[in-house]
Amino acid sequence: WIVEFKVDVKNLLYRYSTALHWSITQFTPASMEVFPQNEYERLFTVCIILSGMLIFSSFVSAITNAMNQLRNLNSWRNEQESL
Repeated sequence: WIVEFKVDVKNLLYRYSTALHWSITQFTPASMEVFPQNEYERLFTVCIILSGMLIFSSFVSAITNAMNQLRNLNSWRNEQESL
């Protein structure tokens, strides 16, 4: 695939950003169906994917924190009612 897509003749930044892009899409819902045409587009895509991962993990963290607070409030309320 390297020769077919002529990756071996690209500069180091393009090859590195392609590898990074591919590796990130392996564990996120991102895909590589849209192909950036140069290293700047590819780096922009990588930044967007990383931003999406950060935002999604923050969202999950906020939901987890809210659920823990609700559980603590419910526990405290049940303790108060039992007295």
